[in-house]
Amino acid sequence: MTLQLRPGPSAGPADAARARYLHQVLREELSKVRAAAAAWRNGLAGLLAALVGFGLVKGRTEIGKVAPPWDIVIGVLLLLALLAGAAGGLCLLRAANGPPRLTPADAAGSPLTQDHLRVVGALTDLRRGIAGALLCGAFLVVAVATTWYGPAKEPLRLRVQLPGAALCGRSEGIAHGILVLDTGAGKVKVDMTRVVTLQPVEECP
Repeated sequence: MTLQLRPGPSAGPADAARARYLHQVLREELSKVRAAAAAWRNGLAGLLAALVGFGLVKGRTEIGKVAPPWDIVIGVLLLLALLAGAAGGLCLLRAANGPPRLTPADAAGSPLTQDHLRVVGALTDLRRGIAGALLCGAFLVVAVATTWYGPAKEPLRLRVQLPGAALCGRSEGIAHGILVLDTGAGKVKVDMTRVVTLQPVEECP
């Protein structure tokens, strides 16, 4: 079987316009990908600022109110959010500015081909950066939600040493020198003038 090759139809104005459009798209795609990466980078910076603000400014106060082991869970979630944000930020920086490497002087291919290869790498980094930003936001939301709606930490108990006896329970307040102590078996009124020692404890024996 013999195949015969014949010349195709001559290029017309539509073919020339399509070629010009494709050439323009190839020239502009690198700048568009890097602009998108810069926008995502700015959004991720806001998430990281919220993460740092919650973790350092309010973290110790808010997390300290949550019962164990949920406080450890919140700490792990914040750490995962930080790691995801850092990895996503590095990918977005590389997508927006290009990898820190030199282009060989004898690089083969046209400038458009080289730019397209850069676009492929930048788009891969952009997708990874977006995934990191979304993971960072998800971990941060779960950590904040756990802090707000997790089980509250039990308040400290008071161990009151009296002459010849010891009481332990949750304080209900002091009025007129009388401490009201909820021992679990009932409320006991303690005259503060008879107290030898007063010690806060995590739980009663």
